[in-house]
Amino acid sequence: MKEIPQDIKDYAHYYRSLFFKDMEKNVLAFESNLLRNGISVSWAKDVNSLNDHIAQQLPNKPYKKVCLDLGDNTAKDIHKADFNECSISSLVNREYNVDALIIESDFAIANEGVLVFVDRATQSCFNYVDNIVVIVNIDQILLNMQDLPVFLYIKSPENADFPSDIKFIKSNINQVIPDPIISSESKGYNTIKSNVSVILYDKNIEYLLADDLLMNSIFCINCGKCREVCPVAKTTNISPIDIVKNNCLDEYNTTQNIFKQTTLCGLCQEVCPVNIPLTEMLEHEMNIVNMNFSNWKKKNIFNIFSKRQKLNKTTNFFLYRFWIKLLFGKNKNLYNYFLKNKATYFSIQEESDSTDIDSSDNAIL
Repeated sequence: MKEIPQDIKDYAHYYRSLFFKDMEKNVLAFESNLLRNGISVSWAKDVNSLNDHIAQQLPNKPYKKVCLDLGDNTAKDIHKADFNECSISSLVNREYNVDALIIESDFAIANEGVLVFVDRATQSCFNYVDNIVVIVNIDQILLNMQDLPVFLYIKSPENADFPSDIKFIKSNINQVIPDPIISSESKGYNTIKSNVSVILYDKNIEYLLADDLLMNSIFCINCGKCREVCPVAKTTNISPIDIVKNNCLDEYNTTQNIFKQTTLCGLCQEVCPVNIPLTEMLEHEMNIVNMNFSNWKKKNIFNIFSKRQKLNKTTNFFLYRFWIKLLFGKNKNLYNYFLKNKATYFSIQEESDSTDIDSSDNAIL
């Protein structure tokens, strides 16, 4: 994994904080610039309103062919019952006409009303469709264009300083259509405008803004680096930042799920390119969940987590085994994973002469 220098992390964190310091004013400025550039704008507060706005932007016909180019999290929020989803390859290869493209912007520039797309699967297909619906997550808006290179650098894949393909949309797009009648007076082509509409999606961001610590999670730029290093995500496929964002909602913070989704190893915080205090936020949310339960065992789990630093330094093999069994005993794959990798994530000294370990355990310790 490409290591991001600390000064660049500090720069990125600072300029993210500048945007969110006056977030409402900056988002309204972004909306105003989009409208001035001829792009229609609507606001979606949650999943249901997002899908309502998408339905309004799609062509009014019974059978709609729609191509989706979205991130994993946003893709889960889209209801596909109202249209026929087409593969991205069918759009790229122009196998047949597609009625609409629903795409998520990677960044947006508030002061210029510019939509930024980085290494999208649809490549240069914006002029192949009549209707383009762009979902802009509010927490992915940047203040100025000059800030973009830094965020492109820290979001670029391993062994690359910048993404290989970057596209911008600032206004409606002109499609170039070959003229079927060629004459001396003909240009050989015609142009028609593709309609571009933007849905500003806040996805319950007010829950995060209501907490001074948790609001740091909206600095995330969806680079995926925390997911790559998280030992739990390898089994659960849930990244640390997703745990933080999900657990802030009322329907999550009254359950114990967060205790099964993190080990507080701190690797995610080390690699975060915008200095998000992930470990501190996870501990904070564990404390919130813990206050909703009176069962002593659940409190005991939280107490072990809250003393994680001491646990990392312990040489007590039995305490380690008890902790792993207590948290992950019901998930065999995750349980075995932690036993095999304890040397990487814990400072536990093995006790090879212990009589408590059976032959099957010795095979993985």
